[in-house]
Amino acid sequence: MKTKPYPYFLGLLALVLLALIGYWFLVPRDKEVAALLIETTPAQRLLAVNGRIRPRLQVDIRPALGGDLVALPFDVGDRVAAGQVLARIDDAPETAAIAEAEASVQTQQATVAQARRDLARFEALGQFATKREVEQRRLAVVEGERELSRRQASVVQASELRDRRVLRAPFAGVILERPVDPGQTVGLESIIYRLADLSSPEVTVEVDEVYATEIRPGMEALVSLPGQQRQIGAVVAHIEPRVDPTTGARDVRLSLGDAVVDAPSGLTVTVNLVIERRERAISVPRSAIVQSAGEAHVLIVSRDGIVAVRRIGFVDWPSESVIVTSGLQPGERILSDPSAAQPGDEVKVRAAD
Repeated sequence: MKTKPYPYFLGLLALVLLALIGYWFLVPRDKEVAALLIETTPAQRLLAVNGRIRPRLQVDIRPALGGDLVALPFDVGDRVAAGQVLARIDDAPETAAIAEAEASVQTQQATVAQARRDLARFEALGQFATKREVEQRRLAVVEGERELSRRQASVVQASELRDRRVLRAPFAGVILERPVDPGQTVGLESIIYRLADLSSPEVTVEVDEVYATEIRPGMEALVSLPGQQRQIGAVVAHIEPRVDPTTGARDVRLSLGDAVVDAPSGLTVTVNLVIERRERAISVPRSAIVQSAGEAHVLIVSRDGIVAVRRIGFVDWPSESVIVTSGLQPGERILSDPSAAQPGDEVKVRAAD
């Protein structure tokens, strides 16, 4: 009886498959790595910081004289015009003083009028009146007029004091705060209202002293409001000349120009300060750079797929992408992830995401 060849055939096929599998696992293959193609493109160096919306003008309305609040017509959120009466403080003492001073003025006016009539009568007597009598009447007129001027000044002074009991808006704006209530007794340090001009808001940011030296008035900035995709152009309007010893930062104020911004005072916004613009530059992700012993390098992939180390120079700036100043040329390729291969490895390149 002849043996069937099928078992031998199946055994041979199994050996071939095992050989192929062994070859697949044992024979070295090129690694596939993500690489970035180096190009020269326009680049900008940005400094991202948080800022806050602030009014262009803001003032605390305080009384010039203490007393009881008898009128407080506005509340938080109300808009007021320049010169509009914001509050009144009880002016009864000044009103009484004015009435008394005006009565005194009327009495003195009568006295001066009588003195002028006496002078005119004695001057009309001519040679029948002595020179001494005429001079006495003239002196009485002068002294009476001087006293009248003093009493009239008292009326003006009392009126000015009463006017200081009336608080007016120094500019058109919106009431942000009203810490007091009608009928409350207030002093010179009491804040009656906090008034702000929100028509042309500004943005204030705190910049670490390490980077603040790079900022100059007139620099451009981009402001992003929460929940909005559009960016608002701004310029640096003022840089605080001193560093806050507590925070180690300098305050920078940005002007939004004529931009229409509907945002409440104190809102936190994102600010990108444009520190530098370059028409042609090489930019790479910071994650592609390896730094050690004070040097920076990247892993470059040659045309034949061999990985090598390349020393570079770059502008060290707190951003995800940095500008390379030396060591790379357009057309070269670098590993986007330096840990993906070692120098000397032969790799297969695919475009980085």
